[in-house]
Amino acid sequence: MQIVKGQLFAEVCHHRALLVYLPPSYNKSTSRFPVMYVHDGGDLFDPAFSTAIDVIEDKFAEGKIPELILVGIQPGNRRDDYTPWFSKAISPERNIDFGGQGDAYLSYVANECKTYIDSKYRTDPRPEKTGIIGFSLGGLISMYAAHQYPDVFTKIGSISGSYWYEGMVSFMREKKMYRPGLRIYMDVGSKEGAKKQNIQKQMVPLTKEAHQILADSGFAADQLVLLIDEGADHLSECANARFPGALQWLWNEKEETEMELAKLIRERRSIHRFTDREVDPALVTELMDTAVWAPNYHMTQPWRFIVTYGEGKRRIAEAVRIMKEKREIDPAKKKEVGEKFYNKIMAIPMLMTVIMEESPNLITRQDDFASTSIVIHNFSLLAWEKGIGLTWETYPWIHEPEFREAMGIRPGEKVLGNLHIGYPAAVPGAQPRIPAAERITLVDKA
Repeated sequence: MQIVKGQLFAEVCHHRALLVYLPPSYNKSTSRFPVMYVHDGGDLFDPAFSTAIDVIEDKFAEGKIPELILVGIQPGNRRDDYTPWFSKAISPERNIDFGGQGDAYLSYVANECKTYIDSKYRTDPRPEKTGIIGFSLGGLISMYAAHQYPDVFTKIGSISGSYWYEGMVSFMREKKMYRPGLRIYMDVGSKEGAKKQNIQKQMVPLTKEAHQILADSGFAADQLVLLIDEGADHLSECANARFPGALQWLWNEKEETEMELAKLIRERRSIHRFTDREVDPALVTELMDTAVWAPNYHMTQPWRFIVTYGEGKRRIAEAVRIMKEKREIDPAKKKEVGEKFYNKIMAIPMLMTVIMEESPNLITRQDDFASTSIVIHNFSLLAWEKGIGLTWETYPWIHEPEFREAMGIRPGEKVLGNLHIGYPAAVPGAQPRIPAAERITLVDKA
């Protein structure tokens, strides 16, 4: 029998059986531990079905994986729990439809199971210390979790994920998402689907297509990987053998300890296309509470911000429509032009108008402008860390009387710009920078 250095416990949470693994040092320290939620009752690590724990505990000892808590969650009916929407059966020999109860299942994991585990065990509950992983349909629902719960799970493991499932690749293409904090592991055996006559025969090419969609969305090589296991078929023993390596890649300590600020600065991009996902105003306020810690001479703190979202965007959109129609020379085009810009504003998930009080003192005014610009940059980095993108727009109409009146801009205030804020639909590539050494003059002599 396999000897486990850690501890295994059988639990029940809201009528679902759990298998909880605590690592060797759990009872020898007061530390909090990352958690990996594992589908199919934890078969990937359960010693009754797998020898993966031996390998994982060796990797703990070697420092290749930080010690983790593993939580295996037993499905009710995996064809229902692990599918994001209903789909008809794909083979006559197993004429059983897929129930599409994935949203309900993930809600259970994120809200009930995680709450239970966090309350009973010494976990680190932060998103960056929480992951989800599974095999086959379990890999499929893990990827769906990346799209639906990126603020809960940031380590995503999809072992032989069932990307043949009807509509999944289309869903990923339409709902392109990018989150800087996410790490996504994907793998597939090179022989998977080779003996199938249905859509499952496309197992390998569809997995590659799903991976490419994520890569095109902005995920870099240190955030996303696809392993092709040569000669491997769609078998649990193959998945079990790859499970420790998946954990090692997802929880790579070198990546975890890399200076996050440097990464944020280099990876942040101006975003011009957004998904329709709403941005939480409370989160924006929370991020701005940190962003305003900017250097400011005499601490005048001259900034204020107007955040418009939902129906509130009509205030800006209507003002822009009026301005554009007034300035359009061709009478036949006035309505068309006004409508175009109205719709453009309404399509932005959230806008933040950044306003600065203009001091009559030139030196103070210059410092205030620089400080408020730093606040904007601070906010952009903090938002990027949460997967939120923005672009800073300084179009001429923000200074027009119609806009100032609509937004309640007071005399003596300057509008620095409108921030377009939302979750990125696409992330542009990096533009090359001139090396700093070419723009630095070093003076070490009188």
